[in-house]
Amino acid sequence: MEFTHPGSGAKGTANSINLSAAGILFRTKNKLIAGASLEISVKPVNPITPPLNALIEIIRVVPVENDEYEAAATIEGIKGA
Repeated sequence: MEFTHPGSGAKGTANSINLSAAGILFRTKNKLIAGASLEISVKPVNPITPPLNALIEIIRVVPVENDEYEAAATIEGIKGA
């Protein structure tokens, strides 16, 4: 998955762990801050399935192994492709 901070345009990548109708859990090397909004694009393995483009709000960030962070976020809105 890829993400962009809408205010600064800063970009990053992450690996999604869990996705539901209301939120997403992912790991990234980027240190994110709770309360931040991000635009995400989650590209499925199957090329027939379109990517999920959404606006999320970070609700929790926990440092984990390998200098990574596990971030939980709520999905605030779905965007068109």
